[in-house]
Amino acid sequence: MSSLLTNLNNKIQFKVHELLVDPEAEAYAAKQRAAEDAAAATAAKKAELEAKETAKKAKEAADTEAAKQRAEQSTFSMKRFLSTSAGAFVSVLIVFLLVAGGIYGASLATNLNVYRTWPYRLLYAIYGFVFFPIVIVYVLGYRWFWQGKRPVFYALLPLIPYYMNRPWMAQFFSWLTYKPDNTIFTLQEWNPMMADLGKEVQAAFYAEDVLKKGSDLP
Repeated sequence: MSSLLTNLNNKIQFKVHELLVDPEAEAYAAKQRAAEDAAAATAAKKAELEAKETAKKAKEAADTEAAKQRAEQSTFSMKRFLSTSAGAFVSVLIVFLLVAGGIYGASLATNLNVYRTWPYRLLYAIYGFVFFPIVIVYVLGYRWFWQGKRPVFYALLPLIPYYMNRPWMAQFFSWLTYKPDNTIFTLQEWNPMMADLGKEVQAAFYAEDVLKKGSDLP
């Protein structure tokens, strides 16, 4: 009985397959798939050849440019020499101006705060070097031009309150040393009491100096 059912099932599947499957349509579809695969393979091969050709041309152009540069470098060119020299000069000039501005800013900031202790003077020197445009505008523009307070210079970087009498020591360390005087009091502009005291001390020493010079007259 089971064998009969199996045969019947196979026969039904065979008949359904005959009804649904068209050998000519399958052959046409296979042919179309083959044509598409061939076209895709041709396109891929063409793209590969074009990529190789492009890479080859790029390499040839790079080799040509490199050979041209080597030829130019092996021969003297006044234009190239002037261009290179001008670029180097501008770079050196910019670095020099930045360093000079930093040193000048550090000097202005340190001399303006010479009445403080040496750690503060050192910090002001660093601050003036880093932010020299602000310091220069403040000291020369605001204080000197606007307020009429001319900068006082004790040394390039007055960090050591000691006056060196020995020539060889002064030759090496004079830019770091200074001799404190009464003008230092007037620099404490944020402390009105000390500033007024400094002005009084300055006036007293000025009067004493005038009297001394008058007594020296014949």
